[in-house]
Amino acid sequence: MIEEYKIKEIQTLEKKIIMEMMPIEGFTCLDVGFSRGWFTRHFLQKIGKLGKVYSWEPNKFLFENYLKKWKFENLIGYNYALSDKTGLQKYYIYSHEGFLSGYNSLEPDQIKEKYETVEEIKTKSLDDWWDEVNKCKVDLIKIDCEGHDYKILLGGKNMIQESKPRFIWIESNNESVCKFMENENYTKNNQFNELGLYDTIWEKLTKEKQS
Repeated sequence: MIEEYKIKEIQTLEKKIIMEMMPIEGFTCLDVGFSRGWFTRHFLQKIGKLGKVYSWEPNKFLFENYLKKWKFENLIGYNYALSDKTGLQKYYIYSHEGFLSGYNSLEPDQIKEKYETVEEIKTKSLDDWWDEVNKCKVDLIKIDCEGHDYKILLGGKNMIQESKPRFIWIESNNESVCKFMENENYTKNNQFNELGLYDTIWEKLTKEKQS
């Protein structure tokens, strides 16, 4: 778990990348793990009127008090979790409200604190969602889901292969995630990761960069 005092420093760097360095005007962005909307807010500021943001937040309190209240024409929010399959799964809750609510997860024991309770929630794969929205273009995916990131990638494999998002910004950097991203022809060797990000930004390799 990231200490609270480090969060401001991390967010300053994230904002710099989004607002100053990433060419995302007109992008369609997916914010998987909305929480209180840090990424969604800055995506909306940068993408302009031609862009669009889809955001997911399974925590009912965070959805009702943040995402649902944001009235933007180019923002669509969902109150369910993304995973490798569509159905119902166990959701481990550290807190319904407050700081620890951001660590609720489909994966148990992600942080040192003991989860308070377990609930069953709706999940959907990215591929199933993508079919529902008529395979819209996807330019950037941000995933921060407390240890469940790899399963989200698995559930969106077809969409990633067909839509070829330019950037996939992901919290997890374990062996499974790295192997998946490299197999899909993404690289983490770019200017963003050189800044010392806590997350990893994967960029789709173009023919020019491959040669």
